[in-house]
Amino acid sequence: MREKKIISKRAKALVVSFIILALIVIPVGSINISAADVEFNYAKALQYSMYFYDANMCGTGVDENGQYNWRSDCHVYDAELPLDSENTNMSDDFIRRNLSILDPDGDGKVDVSGGFHDAGDHVKFGMPEAYSASTVGWGYYEFREQFEATGQAEHAETILRYFNDYFLRSTFRDASGNVVAFCYQVGDGDIDHAYWNAPEVDEMFRRGWFATEDLPSTDCVAAAAASLAVNYMNFKDTDPEYAAKSLDYAKALFDFAEKNDKEVNKDGPKGYYTSSKWEDDYCWAAAWLYLATQDDHYLDEIFKYYDYYAPSCWTHCWNDVWAGTACIMGQIDDLYDKDSDEFENRFRKAANKSPYEPIDFWSEVAKLVDNWMTGKVGEITPGGYAFLNKWGSARYNTATQLVALVYDKHHGDTPSKYSEWARSQMEYLMGDNPINRCYIVGYSDISVKFPHHRAASGLSKCEDLDPHKYVLYGALVGGPGASDEHIDTTADWVYNEVTIDYNAAFVGACAGLYRYFGDPSMQVTPDFPPKVDISDPDNGGTSYWVDAFGVDIAQSDGPKVTEVTLYVRSDVRKTSKNISVRYFFDATGMTSLDRDKIELRQLYDQTAAETDYAAVLTGPHHYKDNIYYIEIAWDGFVIANSNKKYQFALGTYAWGNYWNPLDDWSYQELRIEESNYTGTPARNNNICVYDAGVLVGGIEPDGTTPQVSPSPQPTPTPTKEPEFMYGDLNGDGKINSTDLTVMKRYLLKSLQELKVPEQAADLNGDGKISSTDLTILRRYLVRIITDFPVNAR
Repeated sequence: MREKKIISKRAKALVVSFIILALIVIPVGSINISAADVEFNYAKALQYSMYFYDANMCGTGVDENGQYNWRSDCHVYDAELPLDSENTNMSDDFIRRNLSILDPDGDGKVDVSGGFHDAGDHVKFGMPEAYSASTVGWGYYEFREQFEATGQAEHAETILRYFNDYFLRSTFRDASGNVVAFCYQVGDGDIDHAYWNAPEVDEMFRRGWFATEDLPSTDCVAAAAASLAVNYMNFKDTDPEYAAKSLDYAKALFDFAEKNDKEVNKDGPKGYYTSSKWEDDYCWAAAWLYLATQDDHYLDEIFKYYDYYAPSCWTHCWNDVWAGTACIMGQIDDLYDKDSDEFENRFRKAANKSPYEPIDFWSEVAKLVDNWMTGKVGEITPGGYAFLNKWGSARYNTATQLVALVYDKHHGDTPSKYSEWARSQMEYLMGDNPINRCYIVGYSDISVKFPHHRAASGLSKCEDLDPHKYVLYGALVGGPGASDEHIDTTADWVYNEVTIDYNAAFVGACAGLYRYFGDPSMQVTPDFPPKVDISDPDNGGTSYWVDAFGVDIAQSDGPKVTEVTLYVRSDVRKTSKNISVRYFFDATGMTSLDRDKIELRQLYDQTAAETDYAAVLTGPHHYKDNIYYIEIAWDGFVIANSNKKYQFALGTYAWGNYWNPLDDWSYQELRIEESNYTGTPARNNNICVYDAGVLVGGIEPDGTTPQVSPSPQPTPTPTKEPEFMYGDLNGDGKINSTDLTVMKRYLLKSLQELKVPEQAADLNGDGKISSTDLTILRRYLVRIITDFPVNAR
């Protein structure tokens, strides 16, 4: 997806140097790999293409349904989205009027869990989510035999169920079956893109965005209806009960889209997925619903809005499904009106066209592929690649491949020039191109290796040039540029972005190519995907460290302070919430300054600026001899890999006092820069990281290093199990909104004593009960935090 990002000067320099290095080391056409050396295996490509969806599964069903052991349940709090105007885009009045529908069990929450992360990020955006679901389903519908022949049908059906179960769960209907609300997006792109970490450790605020009669989001609702209608077609013979439910919800969602004002999805996606029209999605849904029901009402709705000449002007994608709709319209005509002109005449009349104007829905599909083959749509690169747009060029290319293959299936079911063209384009993407690069991750030895994907990378930031921890098998990266160029680096979200909509048509194209060009030599990879030993430090990681730089502040009377900018990093699979950092200095260098007079200033805390948490800066603390340290702690917040900046100053700004940092342990590895605004951080092993007080990263001044352990954990001090539960203030064994009310009444003195020991209300462990404890309890109930600070003590 198109991400709004600010590129640092260092990142720009890295990209530029990478290009220069690539041109020096691997000039175009210099690698001795011929087309005969490239593996063209459509069975394997089909198998791999679906595993990107396993990497992007979200919610409480990842462990059960996903096939990667390095992924697990994540964003489980999507299952308990607080039902209010802060956590959703619905007004309090709307929620109140529809409370029995939205919250029948009365717990104040809705379940919008499941579905798939959009890309390397973790938002569930409405348009690409629904497009991807319907398009993967379309490929399965057209080429099911090839999925079955390669043993991939079960995997495909798991993915399709996971998509569509999410749409079912996100649809809220009244007693008459009418849709009252539909959740089309979970998460905010601006908030989400501030992080670079695995989804399992995400605790960011994730708002739910709902289509209602006031905010109909016609395109999102219709796109979901289309996916559910496709789902009916795919499961009607094997699971009729599930298929019937899918069709029932598809009809209800389409009815909502039809009866409410029609508008594009404009509330939630911001600039990430700006929808330009709703008519194509509406017709896409109506076409599938007619195919499923033969109800003429759906044809009437299509004919009102169908743009006959649009399919040949672009291609099938999340923001334009006219080409796919034309394919289904052609199929409907073939199935129900092949030998007469009645179908075409109905359209002519509804669209106010001349009775003599030629109407052939398939002809616009053929024209689309012809336009791509000749460069009338997009352009042809020097290497023969059909290029449309730099943002996901491979996404558009494989979508047109799918359309070409579907056309041939319904025109003699034999490969024509269109399928041959599709094969040539896939062979290009598999490595038969001027730079001999395969754009399918993990497919071959010449595959791209650095997709822009948080979970698979295992990196602390996308600018890292280190190898990725996990292989993102089957992911189709953005692809080459108009001159056959490509940059294989994690930080590049143009060439190396991966998204669920990039892979959507790619899956069906691989199946179609296997249908027409597969042979016995093309086999899937056995025992796939390979299991990863996540306890292995090379895969799971066990370390924490600090990236930092410093600025020396001097005045006319001499050096004054060291100003330090730092970030906490980690390569562990699930980072701790009890992290602190220690910066060591030697008092010997303070020639005219007593240790007790040292100035310790917090300059900037990004965590406090952007979250409900804040760093706590303390010190100086005595280490040993003449060495001291200052400590920064982020209790309860996952600071490692959050990319949150922290800045502090150590020394004195007072006239006449002198600060010499050269003997300071942590200063000795500190990169010194000219400015706090333009400095580049580097790893500093002499700034140490602690988990609940236990050293887990860095080297202390006496040479102490973290104990080697698969998963360093502090040894808790044995304590007597308390006869109460923190937060349970009425003694019913549960922590809920009732306890919040009890806390409020107790603080207001309207309740004189608690039914449980008073200690149960001291949630931060400071020995008193105050408004701070009330705030902690409120944050716990809305899942901003998952544990009370007192439990970490």
